[in-house]
Parts: sequence; C-alpha cells; structure tokens
Amino acid sequence: MTPSAAGVGVQDPGAMSGRRVLVTGGSRGVGRAIVHRLVEAGADVLATGRDAPLLAELAEELGGGPGSIGVVAADITEDRAPAVLSGAVARRWGALDALVSNAGVMLARAERFEDEPDGTLEETVAVNLVAPHRLVVALLPALRAGAEPRIVHVSSGAGTREGMAEPGIGSYRVSKYALNGLVLMQAAQLRGEVAVNALDPGWVRTGLGGDQAPGTVAESAAGAMALLGLPATVTGRIFKDGEEISF
Repeated sequence: MTPSAAGVGVQDPGAMSGRRVLVTGGSRGVGRAIVHRLVEAGADVLATGRDAPLLAELAEELGGGPGSIGVVAADITEDRAPAVLSGAVARRWGALDALVSNAGVMLARAERFEDEPDGTLEETVAVNLVAPHRLVVALLPALRAGAEPRIVHVSSGAGTREGMAEPGIGSYRVSKYALNGLVLMQAAQLRGEVAVNALDPGWVRTGLGGDQAPGTVAESAAGAMALLGLPATVTGRIFKDGEEISF
C-alpha cells in the first residue's frame, strides 16, 4: 500500500475553519455530502449545481453553521459558467482557498464502447474534463490570492491504468483517465502555487453509481476531507479513503 494521508502529515481538523471553498456538483450525491462535511468543519462554502431547488434546500439545511454556505445555480458546461462562478467567488470573498471539482456524469453503461449511443464520449468528456479545465483557468487568479490554495478533482478508479483494462463504461473511463492526466499537468505547472490532486470517491450509491454500489456518500466525503487536510506541499497525487493509490 502506498503512503496514507496520515503518512504525509494531515493538518489539524480545525484547519478547515474559515476556509473558502467552491464545490461543483454540490446539490446532490457525493458533492452534497462534501458540502455538509465542510460546513460542519467550519468552512465557508459556495456550492454550485444545475438544480436550483436542491441548492436552496441545501442552503436551508446548513444555514445554522458552524460554517457558512452560499449557492449558485450553474451548468458548468455552459460557455458562461466559468465567468459566472469566478464572479460569484470574487463577490463573496475576492480569493479562493480550495476548489472541489466534483461535477461529473456517466451517460452510458454498455459493456462495449461500440454499443454506446453516438455522442456519448464527446458529451462525457465535455462535462468530466473540459468543464473542470475551463473552470480552473477562470479561478486561477482567485486561487493564487488564497491561503495555501488547492484543487481537488473528483476522478475515479475506473480511469486509472488498471481500471482502463476492465469492461464497460468506456466513455466514462476515458474521461476520468484524461482527467487524471489533467491533474498531473496542472500539478506540475502550478507547483509551488496551487496544490492539485485527484480523489477517487469509490463506487458509491448515488444517481451515478447506482443502487448496487457498495460505498456511501459519507465515506466519499470523509476521503475528500482527508485530502483537503493534507499540507499544500502534497500535489500531483490521487487518493482514496485517505490512502494514496496509483494512477
């Protein structure tokens, strides 16, 4: 087993208090659970997603603190989304300490790639790869103005080198494999400025993961909190359940 989060020095859990964090895909599933954990840990969170009523419900749930929450309804694939979200960050804080890029899709579950509907790969890559890249570009000024800034891209073990050899969900696997490459590139080019890492949330019971998945959103959120608690010197790596795994 590769070194655990504990092995590289996790910060005190109280270190999230007052941290300014943007979470995409925050209205449901893993993203929603991460938002809950962050606010409970005292962070100031801006949650975004496509479902405005669910975001309003989330804000009401967490309005009592101990952290704080704001919400912005946005579709990250729209051309204007990066500007909308960077503008929201600028108005709320003027700087950003962490981006949790969680929004993602799995559009087909065919066993073989040639059985996926036409356009599946293109649409999947647009959400799982292109949108996170465009958002990071738009948020870089705010991140550079933040305190020990970091980016967490929510990836998948399905997109690791080992995962690519398994059957099914071909477009999803390719999109996450490419996202892992994006993590490595961004980490290398932003080294010393912004830490960039990947989170494998596991196979989780959500709308994306399905009812047969063994994991829970609470377990995924715990893994995200462990990763966010690592020192900012840790970059260019992928973690699952607090343990570093291989790309």
